[in-house]
Amino acid sequence: MEFGFTAEQVELRDTVQGFLRRHATSERVRAAEGFDAGAWRRLTDELGVTGLAVAPEHGGYGTSWVEVAVVLVETGAALLPTPYLSTVTTAAALDPDLAGDLLTGIAERGTSATLALAEPGRAGWAPENWSCRADHQGGDRYLLDGVKEHVLDGAVAETVVVAATCAGEPGLYAVRADDVRRTGHDTLDLTRPQARLEFSATPARLVGRDGGRHALELMWLALAVDSIGVARASLERTVEHLRTRRQFGVPLAHFQALRHRIADLAVALEAATSSTWYAVRSHGTAEFATAAPLAKLVAADAAYAVTAESVQLHGGIGFTWEHDAHLYLRRATANRLLLGDAPALRSRLAPPPGH
Repeated sequence: MEFGFTAEQVELRDTVQGFLRRHATSERVRAAEGFDAGAWRRLTDELGVTGLAVAPEHGGYGTSWVEVAVVLVETGAALLPTPYLSTVTTAAALDPDLAGDLLTGIAERGTSATLALAEPGRAGWAPENWSCRADHQGGDRYLLDGVKEHVLDGAVAETVVVAATCAGEPGLYAVRADDVRRTGHDTLDLTRPQARLEFSATPARLVGRDGGRHALELMWLALAVDSIGVARASLERTVEHLRTRRQFGVPLAHFQALRHRIADLAVALEAATSSTWYAVRSHGTAEFATAAPLAKLVAADAAYAVTAESVQLHGGIGFTWEHDAHLYLRRATANRLLLGDAPALRSRLAPPPGH
């Protein structure tokens, strides 16, 4: 499989990096408390990246998921506090024949959206445990009942796409966020909020007949891509610290023990990067159902290892509130736990005998 990038993809990456250097500084990320409305408007209006993989007939550019992932890596590296990951993942999960207007809103007007998948309980992320119900009222009208947990950007998104069943048939249903009871979570990740959403005879419409399994795979992929961006930025900051911080008259990078630790982290990140880009390029093939959870497993574990070591390798300053090392560790930890932790994903990929 070809892993190179085209000139256009490299230019897209460079453009997004330049944007983030201006609009995703540490000060702005911290002050946003999970949502920077100004950065979101600029991201959608000036760059138009929410429409990358949306078909041209719905106002998008019709690119592959490679271009979306190029942006997601950079927004993850910057810890950009906007609902970009949630919105582009939602767009990819929609059925264009049922949700053309919503896709147009995402692509042309920067409408923010999110996927509501997980439900209460330790294994609430698994589709077989979802119990949210949709009742058909005739025509394209449905009423939703149920609860969804750990919804990324659930407190700020304008549209929520919910996995639910109707008469035993799974589907995806769009609801206006204003019609939902939303309760924000206090989570470890300070840069990307989550929410609990409660539906009680909430008006909805069918926007996908997949039932949420493909939406879950898309979320796994997006979290994997986000995680390699987080890990890359954390490792780069750590290497720079070791090159500039001096001890006993020489840079810390001079000491072989520290160099070995960095080398181990670099190997883990490279393996995660390869797994993740393989999954990105397998989107739309039969391999994707396996490649996506595997990428999430490998990338999230690598990001956690890199960011946890980063705190240690920064020494005393790495443990302070003022340093950004803990922000990256928080994001990596949240990604690792969301929608299935490592043991759960391993069991799903390779079920124990007798299961």
